[in-house]
Amino acid sequence: MIEPGSPEWLQIITPSKVAAILGVSRWESPYRLWHRMKGLVPPEPPADRFDVGHAAEQMLAELWRIQNPTWQLSRGEVQIRNDSFGFPTLATIDGRARRGALRRVVEFKSARTLDDMEMWGDDFTGDVPADYFAQLQWQMHVTEYTDYAAHLLAMGPYFKHRTYVVGYEPDLAMLIEEKCRTFHASLLADEPPDLDDSVPTYECVRQLNPNLEDRDAEIDPQLAADFLDADREYRALEAEYRGLKTRILDAMGNARNGLTGDLKVARRQNNGKGSISLYANKKTPTDQLRELIA
Repeated sequence: MIEPGSPEWLQIITPSKVAAILGVSRWESPYRLWHRMKGLVPPEPPADRFDVGHAAEQMLAELWRIQNPTWQLSRGEVQIRNDSFGFPTLATIDGRARRGALRRVVEFKSARTLDDMEMWGDDFTGDVPADYFAQLQWQMHVTEYTDYAAHLLAMGPYFKHRTYVVGYEPDLAMLIEEKCRTFHASLLADEPPDLDDSVPTYECVRQLNPNLEDRDAEIDPQLAADFLDADREYRALEAEYRGLKTRILDAMGNARNGLTGDLKVARRQNNGKGSISLYANKKTPTDQLRELIA
C-alpha cells in the first residue's frame, strides 16, 4: 500500500486530491496542490489526530456492519490502482463491502464539533459536502464499483449519525477524469494553475518566497490601488464587525442561543481557551429579520 504523504503518493492523483483539482476543497487549492506535487512547497503535515481518526473509522465500520447485515465489510482500508486513464491514479477506500460478486464503496467521516456539523446541515439533514461527493465519485470511478451506490457514514457530536447513499454519476465522473488529466499534464508542462483568493493559495505564495532581498519590486498600478483600497475597507469592516459581535454578546448575557422571534441569530459556545466564542447562524435569512424592523 502506498502511504499518504510519501514521495510516491505525492505524484499520484488520489481521491483526496480530486476536490482540490476541481476547486471545491475546503482545505486545499489547485495552486497549492500543484506546488506540493511538484515538491516546491512542503507536503501536508500528518494530522495530530491521525490515530484517533483511524480508531473512529473502526467504530463506524462496526456500526455500518450492524446496519447492513447482508453485506460483508473489509477489515480495513482497501487500495486499488487503475492504470487505464493515462495518468497515475489510485483509490484508497475506508471499506469495501461485498455481497457475493457485488461490491460497494464505503467511507466514514466524523464531525467532531458543532462547527464541523454546519457543513452537513442540522442533525445531518443537508447534502454530502461537495469535496466528499467528488471524492466518492472518483473512488467509484477508479475502483469500478459502480453498480451499487457508495455509502458514506458520518457521525457528529453526541453520536448523531447518518448514512448518505451516493450513486455513481458517469457523466460527472468522466468530467472529473478529464479535469485530472489536464491537471496532470500541467504538472509535466510546468504550468501552474492561476492564483485565487483562497487561504491555501495565499499560504503557498508565502512559502514560495520566504526570503527577504534588499531590492525593490515594481507593482502594477491597478493591482496596487486595488490592494490599498481593499486594505482600508477590510480594516474598517473588521472594526464594525467586532463592535456588532460585542453588542450581540452583551445582549445575550449568559444565554446559549440568541433569537429574534423564532429566528436563531447566534450561539455562544465554550472554546478551548477557557472563554466564550460567538458564532453567527449563517442559515438565518436577513430579509426575514428586516421584516421585523419597525
